[in-house]
Amino acid sequence: MSGWTQKIMTICGGVIKVRSYQEDRINLMVLEAAESAAVPLGAGSVSIILRDRGIMISEAGAGRILRSLREGGFLQKVGFKGHVPTHEGIKKLSSLRTARQAAETLDLLMESSVNLKGHSLTDILTARKAIEREAAMQAALKATPEDIARLEEIIGQQYREMERKSYYADISADFHQEIIKIARIPLLKMMYEFIGLSVEWQIFFIETFRIYDTPLNVPHENILKAIRDRDPRKAADLMEEHLSDVIDNAGNFTALQTK
Repeated sequence: MSGWTQKIMTICGGVIKVRSYQEDRINLMVLEAAESAAVPLGAGSVSIILRDRGIMISEAGAGRILRSLREGGFLQKVGFKGHVPTHEGIKKLSSLRTARQAAETLDLLMESSVNLKGHSLTDILTARKAIEREAAMQAALKATPEDIARLEEIIGQQYREMERKSYYADISADFHQEIIKIARIPLLKMMYEFIGLSVEWQIFFIETFRIYDTPLNVPHENILKAIRDRDPRKAADLMEEHLSDVIDNAGNFTALQTK
């Protein structure tokens, strides 16, 4: 069961005695309720909604949560009727939904990745970084004009899908897999496939990049330029830097889930 759904919390006297991750979980529930409610949301309704989801809280405590969201600019009060989400509240809701999806994706991936059981996410990604750093170096030494054209095509596709705000995890995964292929070292390919970083993993990484507002396509473009320029050291360094960002984002995210 996902970390977003398995924990039950108690909030006493309106003081939220929970970590930031759990606060986000509560804020998500309240903002979702405010968004879908037919009428402005009051403290009584919030108390009932949270209790139904295993979070025991008084009406006074619910009122303090509403006040906190209102002071943050995410809710606005409509006379004495209750609260409705603001424009910033809708943006916050989208961000919290992305975080929830990332948490659920990570839970499923760690459960389903047979080769990775017993290993931490940081260790998995550190191994990936070592493999892909060498692959990028080898790609800069061995890439043919056709290989470079294929990488350019992948990056172009990714930009187009990003502009459409469309799904592009598979395209992002293609970029990394193509570099492994261009390296032309079968053992590197076997090691990469053993780790088993599928498109589903790429979805999770993209979600964390969105949460932490980290540029995604620019690192790919810079790596391609180094490969095109036949600069193996720079290609390797840029790949390491890019995957270090992946590790940092994933590590920050998982730390919030486990504190």
